[in-house]
Amino acid sequence: MSLPGNRARRLAVGTVLALAVLAGCAGPTSSSGRGPSSGPTGDGVVWRTGTDATSVLDSYRVTPWNTDDADDPRAVDSPDVPGRTAVEFTVPGGGTRSELEPAFRSFRPGDEYWFGFAVYLPSGFPVDTSEWQVIAQWKNSGDGSPPLSVQVRGGRFVLDGGEGIGKHWSRDIGPARAGTRTDLVLQVHFSDDPDEGSVDVVQDGREVVSDYRPRGGTLYPDEVSYLKTGLYRSSDIDDEGSVYFDDAVIATSRAAASSLASGS
Repeated sequence: MSLPGNRARRLAVGTVLALAVLAGCAGPTSSSGRGPSSGPTGDGVVWRTGTDATSVLDSYRVTPWNTDDADDPRAVDSPDVPGRTAVEFTVPGGGTRSELEPAFRSFRPGDEYWFGFAVYLPSGFPVDTSEWQVIAQWKNSGDGSPPLSVQVRGGRFVLDGGEGIGKHWSRDIGPARAGTRTDLVLQVHFSDDPDEGSVDVVQDGREVVSDYRPRGGTLYPDEVSYLKTGLYRSSDIDDEGSVYFDDAVIATSRAAASSLASGS
């Protein structure tokens, strides 16, 4: 599961990722003059997406490679939270990628964070396809598929990773339904050691994965990872797909990561 690209793009990506690694060692960073969060914070929240049309995109990095054969992410009225602005990611049939990178540092061995995603899959989203569709990935700093991602396939949300080091694994999270908002809260302990790297998942307030230890770890050896949200999928999918993020949070506690924009 890797996206082909020309040599110039690979060189550009490599350069920026090298800088991201350095930034990850130094602590939280920003891009293009943007702060680490333009959204509301609170106890335990270290990054959050913005909340209105003027700020919702400001907490993400400006990158040239995260849209491919698809529309650029855009700020829209939330389809399920009145008065809220969401980020819409749309990929047409045969397209591959519409993503954003939160302006937060890279994750390295020993880090432990909570991540909250309020995700709305509209009616018509191809939830039942057997092809891969990534809505969040902790992308490694090198080439290839990530050590950890959240996918939608076969009518389910699925944890997936390890393919980049020949240790592919997959773990079911729970049902993925079109026309429905889902809150996913994940705790990730980052390590390339399978005995140390772990993932916990809470779906709509219910713990569905506890202390899961992927056989490939949650990082690749000698690499760091950085978060990407949106929609990245197989070009074999013929149907258009859109994903709406009402909210996205990086935090140091479950309670902080669960403080997502109300869907009621």
